[in-house]
Amino acid sequence: MDQQFNTSKSTKSVINFGLLFFSVFISLMAFLFLASIWGLVTGQAILKGAIVVLIGSAYGLFYAITGTLQFVNHYNRIRVAKEGLYVEVYMFRYIWKFVAWEDILDITLLAQLDRWRKPQWLIRVKELTYWHRWISWRYNCGSQPGILISSDLIDREKLLEIIEQRIT
Repeated sequence: MDQQFNTSKSTKSVINFGLLFFSVFISLMAFLFLASIWGLVTGQAILKGAIVVLIGSAYGLFYAITGTLQFVNHYNRIRVAKEGLYVEVYMFRYIWKFVAWEDILDITLLAQLDRWRKPQWLIRVKELTYWHRWISWRYNCGSQPGILISSDLIDREKLLEIIEQRIT
């Protein structure tokens, strides 16, 4: 029963652009954050301006990490095995996370269409990553982690059919 469902080539380009944005933006925000701390510690910066830069760069670091990793984790490769699903997630590197069949809560058809204007689904599970919780929350599906299934996943209908058969 082992089958793997991959993302399309155009999706890989989108993911690589997201990771490029991540590396550039996090480097810039880290530089601004450390420079503002250095300016405050040494007294070489105007207090008011350095605090604004410090707060702005701290927020930028949070957004660079959370926003970009949430974006990249919208597009997961999924492997179906006899015991459950393996989801390839990005946590500063790609790793495979296991989701047992009994840990799948439900499948929800989302009101929002994907980037190709096609329907998309969210598979809510008991445990995955912090960024998958944000994905689920973003689509108003609660605080449980969610795996987004969009038209960027090749043969998604077959995957959804397999999952529905296993959880019912």
